[in-house]
Amino acid sequence: MIPSGHARWALAVAAVAAIAFIVSARAWSFLCDDAFIAFRYARHLADSGRPEFNLGEAVEGYSSVVWVAVLAVAARFGGAPHIVAPWLTVVASAGLVVAAVRLAARLSGQPWTSAFPWLTALLLTTSPEVMVWSGGGLETSATALATVAAMLAWSASRYVLAAGLAALAWLLRMDAAVPIAAFGLAWLLVERGWARMAVVPWRRWLLATLVFAVPVLGHLLWRHAYYGSWMPNTWTVKAHGALLRGTYGRAYVGAWASAVHLVYLLPLLLLLRPRHVVLVAPIVAVIAYGFSVGGDFMAYGRFYLAATVLLAVLVAWLLSDLAGWLAVRFTARGTAFSVALGVGCSVVLGVQARTRWSLDRELGPRWIDGRWEGVTAMARFAAVGFAAGQWMRTHLPADTRISVGAAGAVPYGSDFVALDAYGLTDPVIASLPRAGPARGRGARPGHQLFAPAPYVERWSPDLHCHVGYRGPKAPPETTKPPGYRTGFAWSCIEIGPLEVRGEAIDGGVYCCLRSQGRALGPWGSRS
Repeated sequence: MIPSGHARWALAVAAVAAIAFIVSARAWSFLCDDAFIAFRYARHLADSGRPEFNLGEAVEGYSSVVWVAVLAVAARFGGAPHIVAPWLTVVASAGLVVAAVRLAARLSGQPWTSAFPWLTALLLTTSPEVMVWSGGGLETSATALATVAAMLAWSASRYVLAAGLAALAWLLRMDAAVPIAAFGLAWLLVERGWARMAVVPWRRWLLATLVFAVPVLGHLLWRHAYYGSWMPNTWTVKAHGALLRGTYGRAYVGAWASAVHLVYLLPLLLLLRPRHVVLVAPIVAVIAYGFSVGGDFMAYGRFYLAATVLLAVLVAWLLSDLAGWLAVRFTARGTAFSVALGVGCSVVLGVQARTRWSLDRELGPRWIDGRWEGVTAMARFAAVGFAAGQWMRTHLPADTRISVGAAGAVPYGSDFVALDAYGLTDPVIASLPRAGPARGRGARPGHQLFAPAPYVERWSPDLHCHVGYRGPKAPPETTKPPGYRTGFAWSCIEIGPLEVRGEAIDGGVYCCLRSQGRALGPWGSRS
């Protein structure tokens, strides 16, 4: 236990962590294309009361019903989803850091006046694997917040609150059940949980069960009644990622382990005791789950956010244990040494975060190691797509139909009826034999299915943007893809200058293929 006179250490570490949070959140701020899918559902829900991508098509192409509902409420009161969502992610990330600090304090037995729980905050705010997701516009940080908060409530024997938070985490993203279940089971095994729970009145347990089951089962029944399926279409499409375990899945685990410097934490892991299993179990469970679904193509460990946060809590806990061990066996300065060690780890993370940020900016639209889509690449992709969609909405007829290979920013910006060639928001593509799933060298998680040409043609889009082009200038006619080399012409939108993440860039052109016999807006009937 740290003497009360050392409370200033906690205050100093907390202050530095707060500064690091502000700097990191600003540095990594961005919007990714995937977030615009939920934005479109939210806008339609707010405007028409129908959570649909294309009005009239009941397909659950989003990952989080709570995220869509919250953004729809904001839209109802005039807050555009693409403006509101970034603020919500920052608030959720700040709440996540605070929840992690409180969990570290409770599990380690350290008071708030101790520096050790606040080392958790310092480790988190200097890690891109956490701070990147304070942006993006996705439900990632909110899900992690609900997950950690449920664990905190459970460890405090507030079972009804824990049940409600677990239900919220589930409705934010179903895979939140993985770390929550692993934590709960480990707690029961190592904390004599059964004995402690046995003294809780049965009415309280019944209430906790209802608090979890009613919203979860209620949403499940509503999903089946509205969308005609027990599982979201996103799960049906992304489940094929299991075929990529040997490629993306394995690489995803390796990239995360390298980013959090897992190998350098091995000496600290010698301090592990049975009581630490309550954190080790959910960390391992999340890593295994991410591998099982084939990982992700986005950089910075989005699927492993909960594992990253819990690892920081575990490190702070182990450093606290190390201080006690040193104080008993060697020196009273064990506390100072352990705190300095934690601060040193954070400094290393911060320095490397700056290097990684610079590399991300330098790569621009190119991917990290040719495999992971970085923040700058995601931000530019979404910004160009949103600008193209807004141009379409202004210059093309309202009944224009488009096909897209990325169902986010372009459909949101245009609000046109859109076919998602990857099948996330389409009710048919996942069931088409010729749609995939791909598992070759170019296959990416979530993008393994692709609409076959006959299906696209039956859908009859005015613009074929799923086989389109993005670049600095319009492509020559000879670059048209197979199947579109005759009877089609490039129709290009000049994006012009854009500001992306505080940087002025040339948005280049966004081009789609149009039938030469079909006039559309400013594009004539001839090429």
